[in-house]
Amino acid sequence: MNENQNDYFEDNEEYEDYDEKISLVRTIICPYCSTENKINLQDECEETSKERQMGPEIIYKFDTKENCCKECGRPFRISGYISAYPMGVYNSQQIKVDPIEDDEDEEN
Repeated sequence: MNENQNDYFEDNEEYEDYDEKISLVRTIICPYCSTENKINLQDECEETSKERQMGPEIIYKFDTKENCCKECGRPFRISGYISAYPMGVYNSQQIKVDPIEDDEDEEN
């Protein structure tokens, strides 16, 4: 994004609605059976931003326990973040997948 484009977005009321986003669909490996699960983290994330030299860096943070493997059906937790910088360009990510033990397993 050149300087003129950046000025446009900062001065334009539609800047916050600018829809240049990265995909938040990730392939998550089930911690139980190793099946690949495509999961869209879009609805599970909190979006924050901080201003940097080439415009805002968007950070998508998530911590969800509402995931089940499509093969074995067991629940797992996904936590971490995905970063886009400059806007609309994938920068980095840290994704952690943890098994969620069933209540029945904890009682035995």
